[in-house]
Formats: sequence, C-alpha cells, structure tokens
Amino acid sequence: MAHTLRWLQLLLLLLFCFCAQSLFRSPTQNELLNTMVHPHDGWFRQRLDHFTQQRFLFWQQRYLINDTFYRPGGPVFLMLVGEKALNRIMLLKKYAWITYAERLGAFCILLEHRFYGHSQPTGDLTITSLQYLSSKQVLADIAYFRIEMGQQMRLTQNKWVVFGGSYAGILAVWSRIKYPNLFAAAVGSSAPLKAKVNFFEYFKMIDRILTNRDKKCSKSVKEAFGHLAEMVKHPEYYIKLKDDFNLCNVFGNDSSMDTAYFMKNLLSLLYIIVQKNVMNIAALQNRFPIDYFCAIMANTSLGSPYYRFAHFENNLLKIKNQSCFVSNYKDYLAAMSNPSMDRRKLKKDRQWLYQSCTEFGFFQTTDSKNHPFSGVPLRYFLKLCSDAFGLKFSTDSVSRAIRTTNRHYGGLKVNGSKIIFPNGSSDPWHVLGVTKNIREDLPAVFMKGNTVVNSQRPTNKMIYQRAKVKTTVQICKNKGKLIPFN
Repeated sequence: MAHTLRWLQLLLLLLFCFCAQSLFRSPTQNELLNTMVHPHDGWFRQRLDHFTQQRFLFWQQRYLINDTFYRPGGPVFLMLVGEKALNRIMLLKKYAWITYAERLGAFCILLEHRFYGHSQPTGDLTITSLQYLSSKQVLADIAYFRIEMGQQMRLTQNKWVVFGGSYAGILAVWSRIKYPNLFAAAVGSSAPLKAKVNFFEYFKMIDRILTNRDKKCSKSVKEAFGHLAEMVKHPEYYIKLKDDFNLCNVFGNDSSMDTAYFMKNLLSLLYIIVQKNVMNIAALQNRFPIDYFCAIMANTSLGSPYYRFAHFENNLLKIKNQSCFVSNYKDYLAAMSNPSMDRRKLKKDRQWLYQSCTEFGFFQTTDSKNHPFSGVPLRYFLKLCSDAFGLKFSTDSVSRAIRTTNRHYGGLKVNGSKIIFPNGSSDPWHVLGVTKNIREDLPAVFMKGNTVVNSQRPTNKMIYQRAKVKTTVQICKNKGKLIPFN
C-alpha cells in the first residue's frame, strides 16, 4: 500500500464507491434549472442545550450552501468552521473540497460554530452563557443539523462527508466517531486529537522547522530570545525594551504577568512565520516569509541577534499599521474578561480561552527540559484562566478537565472507521495528531514540508510535486476497507 497518497486522491477514491452513479450521470435540464448558481446564506433553528430541558430553547445558527455542482445522488460535503466566523471564501474553487465537489457532484455546506461569528446562542459571553460552549454541545449541534437539514432538503439518502481543519478537524473526526450512522466518512486535517495542558512541544517544533530550514537563522533566533529572557528578569532594562520594541506600555507592578505576556506575543511572531506561512511581508519582499525573516536575522549590520529581531518586529508593526506592540497584561485581561458582544466587531479570543481552560489546554509554554525558548511558563496560562473566569478555574480543575476530554474521546486512540488524517511536517500541531496509519480504514497522510492551510489548497505546488500515486486505493462501502488493486 502506498503511504504517500495525497489525501485529495484518497478522498476521491473513498467517495467513488458512494457516488459512482452521480459521478457519471449527467444532470437533466430540469435538474440544472433547479440548481442554484450562487452560494447563499441560511439560518438554522438550533437547540440551546441538547441534554436537558433547555433543548426546547432555540437560537439561530448560520450556514452557507453551495449547490452549484450538485447532481442528485451525489454526496453532501459538510465543512465545519471552528473558532472563527464563517467566511464564504471557503466556498471558492481554490479550496480542494470545492474542487472535488465539482468533480463528484457534491452538495456543499459550511456550518458556523456556536458562540463564534454571528452564531450567538445567548447574545453575550458571560460565564452563565459560556456553560453552553462545549465540544459535546457542538457535536450535538452538528448531528441535529445533519438530521434536520437532511430531511428539509431531501438529502437523507445521500452520503454525508464531514470536513474540518485544526480544531474543526477534531470536530470532524469526533462527528464520524460519535455519529457513524449520520456521516459516511470524515477528513480531519491537522486535527490535534490529544488534549494537553502543557503543550511545550509547540515552540520546540517551531525551532526544529527553523533549524531544518536554516541552522544559522535558528541559532540567531534562540540567541535573541535568550537575551530577551534575561532582560525581562531585571526591571532596569524595562525602559530599553520599551524603546527597542516600541512597546505600548512599560511593564507594570505585576511584571511577571506582563513579561510572560510580552514573551508570548513575541513567540507568536514565530507562529506567524512558520505555521501561517502567509504575511504581507512576503508580498513586499517577493520571497518566502521564512527566507525574509532569516535574511534579517543574518544581517549583522543591524547589530546582535537581539537587535535584528527587534528590527523585524518593528517592520512588522509598520506593515500591520500598528502604532505599538502590546505588552500590558492588565489591558489584555480586561479584554478577555469582557462578556459583552458587538456584532459589528466579532471576537473569538474569550470563547477560545474558555474552551482551552475547560476542555483542551493547548497552552503553548516554554516549560520543559532543554526547551529552546523561555519566559512563558504554564502558570501564566493557568492564572489567566482564573483571572478571566473565576477562582474555580484552578490548576487542578483545568488539569482535570483536560484529562476528562481525553478519556471521553480517546485522544489518539481512535475508535472508528473511514477517517482520513492529513498532517504536515511544518505544522507544529501535528505533534498532537495522527501521523501514522492506525488501520487500513483509518489512514494518515503526512505531507513533508506542508501545513494545514496549504494542504487544503489544490494550487499548492507541494501537493502536485508529490502527487505521483503508485497504488490505487479504494475504500469500499460494504466492508469499509482499503483494498489495493491494479
């Protein structure tokens, strides 16, 4: 069996046995007339609480439909949106799932997540409201949506395939596991299935990616952060740090939280460079972002690595039209503690922090032996949980919640079938995901040098360069197994 199959080809073959008739059958004139040309918005009457008497209370959940390519009998592609607002750009043909929807005659749906975007069940983000923000409620949302929409749109007999990337990839995988009667298959791209309180591996992986790309660059970065980590320990350097990094404020009385917040934000710049891999800098310099960054870190005319990194950070502020670099924990906490909602300015940080503190962790710390960076301890995130949501969110309660998540869903011990796990070596989240085949019907597709963002775009050159398939594989409907054939 060829382990280098691209997930696009694998999904195509997975669906082939589900929809051979719709793949080769041409739509009639009446069917074409009944097919909408443009994607359109919809609002679904969703339950507030699926597990108590509150299930009789409802709210409006947003979704988008694109049935441009749909042919009767074809599959339904349900793309889950995670911790962000629904965006119709995901229905563009540059995305792989839409490309294959066109080939397979699929009906495409984008579903927004409760408490994100315009899908607001209660109209605020108080602790009382956020009790309805949990993965169990979200999975029940997805199942209820699938049942009701299937009936309303006469798609009950079609094969539904659920997609998602990153956190939404987790939901896609769990949807197939928890509701196998509703979803024929799932694609969980870059899905960190293992919840983890202290995710120290994240920035270790960032360093490894940088090292593989440019050893001298990685060395300079670590030297710069080592210098910074020492400076933030000494108040006499606070003014210099403010000047060199154009900080909005000098570190305050609670300097330990200020400095941890500052170091976290600086490390987040590395996240932008490595994981996101897309910046306006790249367009301005006409080169790969990591190359641009490493060119600055190699420029000795700017001074030591500390000054080179400061130069990069100041350039980034200018490109993003930001007057200064945020470093005040008190201001950040005020924003994270604000329960109000403004539909004109949607936010997501408070919601995701709540989910992190109650289910997932994923706290990207520097707490581990021989870590390449320092200055962002686990206690910073745990204190943030209690500061933002109350003292009951203690170290013990957060740790207990993450253990509960792994026990309930199984972590990396996946018990299901017909699920594809695409991951990329340049995506630090793959550390918590499935990167090796579990069984023949639970294949992993590990793409060297790729990220979750790029793996979902068919225009990415890496996909085409490594799309030479030696073995044809089909997942059969009757047995659910991968069978190689000539």
